[in-house]
Amino acid sequence: MIRFKKHIYLLLASVMTCFFTASCQYNEPAITHITNPDFFTTWVFTEEEAVCSQGSTYPSSSQEEHIELKTLINSSYEYTVNGELEQKGTFIALSEKITFSPPIFPNSIDINSTYVLTGPNLVITSIELLNSGSTETCTVKRKYSRKR
Repeated sequence: MIRFKKHIYLLLASVMTCFFTASCQYNEPAITHITNPDFFTTWVFTEEEAVCSQGSTYPSSSQEEHIELKTLINSSYEYTVNGELEQKGTFIALSEKITFSPPIFPNSIDINSTYVLTGPNLVITSIELLNSGSTETCTVKRKYSRKR
């Protein structure tokens, strides 16, 4: 009888150990390409916000221009300014990061930008140099709305 109880206790202890070991593991979710169909459309630039590290004002000429970013389901993009194709290439959108190749933003210091898709808006945030000869960096948020 004592031997039977001892085996039951060992069995219960083993089961409990396995349960706690399995339940305490954290597996980070796999990074996957974006599959949200709302992402693949033509986006029209609407506004830009920039905060620079030393308080400078970010030079924005894009307010006077009509800019469109077309993201296609085959992971390619087209970037037009005032109806003229400025650039086209491919992109990789993983989790919250997006990488355009070639880069859309010429002063960007990181190949990855972050993006947020909120309803009818796409916000892309990049870290960029104030200008090509500067060491000052700016965090630039560009907001795009879905083309109607």
